[in-house]
Amino acid sequence: MGYRERCWIKELHTVVLDQGPTPLYYQLKNILKSRIVSNELKGNERLPSEAELCKEYNVSRATVRHTLSELMEDGLIYRDRGRGTFVTEGAGLKRLSLKGTIENLIAAGKGTRIKVLEYKEMTPPPNVVKTLQLGTTQKVFQLEIVRLIPKGPFGYSFIYFPPRLGKMISSKELTEKTEIITFVEEKLKTKAHRANQAIDVGLADKVVAENLSIKPKTPLLIIERDYYARDGSPMFATITYFRSDLYKYRIELTRT
Repeated sequence: MGYRERCWIKELHTVVLDQGPTPLYYQLKNILKSRIVSNELKGNERLPSEAELCKEYNVSRATVRHTLSELMEDGLIYRDRGRGTFVTEGAGLKRLSLKGTIENLIAAGKGTRIKVLEYKEMTPPPNVVKTLQLGTTQKVFQLEIVRLIPKGPFGYSFIYFPPRLGKMISSKELTEKTEIITFVEEKLKTKAHRANQAIDVGLADKVVAENLSIKPKTPLLIIERDYYARDGSPMFATITYFRSDLYKYRIELTRT
C-alpha cells in the first residue's frame, strides 16, 4: 500500500497561542492532536514543515520540535527520512491507553523457553522501518523464535534489531532460557526505558499454524511491542502470534 501524498494546501495564517502559564509546545500539541483525532488530518497525510508550523503558530523551531517529538512518542505521527512527517494510519481511532511496567514483561517470561528458528539480515517491512527510524536502504536483523511452555508452543515471534545491534548478536549466544529484553540491555549497556504495545486479533496462516502446532485459520492474539531507551532511541521491535488457548491477557482495573 503506497503513501497518500496529501499535503496541507492552504494559505498559512498566524494562530496566536496563549502566552499564559501553559507551555507553548503543549498548546500546539493539543491543537495538532485534536486535528488528527477528529480525522481532519488523515492517515499518511503529510504535516507542514517545521518552518511552516513556526510561521503559522508564531513559535520557535525548538517549540515545534518538542511538539512533534511528543506526538511521535504518542504514536500519532511518524517521520520518513527525506520525505517529511506524516500522520500515523489509524491515529484517529478510539484507543484505550493502559500502562504497565517492563519489569512485568520480564517477569511474565519466567518459566518459559525459546527455540531459535532463524537469525538473518533482511530488508525490513515498512512498519519496522518506521519504528526503528531506519533509512530506506538500511537492513535489519530478524530473529525468528518459538516460545514454549510445558504444554507446548504458545508464541511465535519475529524480533527486529537495528543494524548496529544486530551485528553484535550471534544466534549461538541464545539459549532456551534467554530473556530477550535483558539480553538486549546487556548488549547495549542501557536499560529499556519504555515500550509501546498494540494488541490485535487474527487467524493463523499455514506457517504460523505449523510453528504453533495448531490448525490454519485458528484465532490468534497478536501483540506488537517496540522498545525504547531513555533518550528515545528505538532498541528493537517484536511481533508475536499467541495461541488463544494457551495465552490469556488479563488486566486489573481500579478506580483512581
